[in-house]
Amino acid sequence: MATYHWVAKKAIPFLKKDPNMGAKKLQRELEEKYQVTIGYSTVWLGRQKAVEHIFGTWVESFGCLFNFKAEVELKMPGSVVEIDVIKHDDGVYFHRFFYCFKPSIDGFLNGCRPYLSTDSTSLNGRWNGHVPSATALDGHNWMFPVAFGFFDGETNENWTWFMRLLQKAIGNPPNLAISSDAAKSIENAVKEVYPWAEHRDCFFHLMNFFVKRFQGPSFGMMYPAARTFQPKYHEYLMNKMYAENAKAQPYLKEFHHPKWMRSQFLEEIKCDHITNNVAEVWNWWVKDIKDLPIAGLADTLRSKFMELYAKRRRIGEKFEGHVMLPIVVGQLNAMSRQLGHLNIKEGEKDEAVTEITATHKIIRHVVNIKNQVCTCREWQVSGKPCQHALALTTTIRNPKMEDYMHHYFSVYHFRLAYCGVIKPLPDKSQWPPVDLPFKVLPPLSKRAVGRQRKNRFPSCLELKGNKPRTKGMWQVQC
Repeated sequence: MATYHWVAKKAIPFLKKDPNMGAKKLQRELEEKYQVTIGYSTVWLGRQKAVEHIFGTWVESFGCLFNFKAEVELKMPGSVVEIDVIKHDDGVYFHRFFYCFKPSIDGFLNGCRPYLSTDSTSLNGRWNGHVPSATALDGHNWMFPVAFGFFDGETNENWTWFMRLLQKAIGNPPNLAISSDAAKSIENAVKEVYPWAEHRDCFFHLMNFFVKRFQGPSFGMMYPAARTFQPKYHEYLMNKMYAENAKAQPYLKEFHHPKWMRSQFLEEIKCDHITNNVAEVWNWWVKDIKDLPIAGLADTLRSKFMELYAKRRRIGEKFEGHVMLPIVVGQLNAMSRQLGHLNIKEGEKDEAVTEITATHKIIRHVVNIKNQVCTCREWQVSGKPCQHALALTTTIRNPKMEDYMHHYFSVYHFRLAYCGVIKPLPDKSQWPPVDLPFKVLPPLSKRAVGRQRKNRFPSCLELKGNKPRTKGMWQVQC
């Protein structure tokens, strides 16, 4: 009969290859390979023992973070790694952790737009903590991990501490935008550390709260009001909605005053995202490793960073001979084939483009090719030509798209983002020894009673099963 000690011994090769492997999958693999029947509880206990053998015990892992910090600073000088502890009469307890690798710092500052998406996801292990993160966007619109850490909860103090260390790492980039969900702790931290930055509120989270208080057909205009680039049209839609319910205006000003509409986005940032989807991609990216011991989790995330950067460096090498990223050029080419509803009237310096909508309502925009400006403002905000600008470029013989796109979408900047190398590190037994005058104890916060949830509760705006949401006039996914 198989015991959990036997399972632990046999599970080590499987978990070294795939640390994300759960007990059920491990049970199937062991039964298939060794032709034995093993109970789930036996496999679960054996897996826990194997994880401790590979990554260390839960209690020891917090002290191992100091050895991990020493190894990172040795292999990647310029990285920002900080550990915060709490001293009590009965010992020294782990409190918070932050790290940002030097290649991530350089890649963000040199190759990405000045846009950061912030959020945190809860851990699934013995410590009921959180993993805060700051992620950016490369020219391909792919997630670019910048910084992350560990703390015990989303409080003003913890997020301010995280933001101050983020500022220490990346400095104060001009025209910085920071996007977040509806968490007040992040909003307060941004106000204190980056008061000059453009703070954006995730539209999906905004509407998640909004529809619980206000309903009616006129509130379906919130989505087009958020998506339009034109301040006047945004104001028109909002006034029409306020006429339906006057309480909506003071509610938005009090609880959602960060920018959530494209019409107020800074044109220098070149990012038109109205949701915090980038952070949600990060949360999905780390969801299968959140139950590892804390030092093992930090090293596993570093390994994922290393693989991600190497993979995208190889992708960048394949773009040899291209000036702009091929996917962005392909998107613009696809748009340029759907411009039959636009009529062009040429001027001397500016060109007037007449757009005829499906309702035969005439909307006229003025495009200045030289200055890359359109009165619809999409070109200025996104950094890519809008449909009105594309209507003009299609009349030019052999146009070069790089002349009409911002350099953030160039192959050169994509390569700059990933030119830094996240160094491979040996296992924890080879990390530099650190002589601490104290023993680091696990955090004081206790885990909640019962089995830890791995899946969050879906909001009222999300799909449940295969049944679509019927109320309301739109749906946004985040």
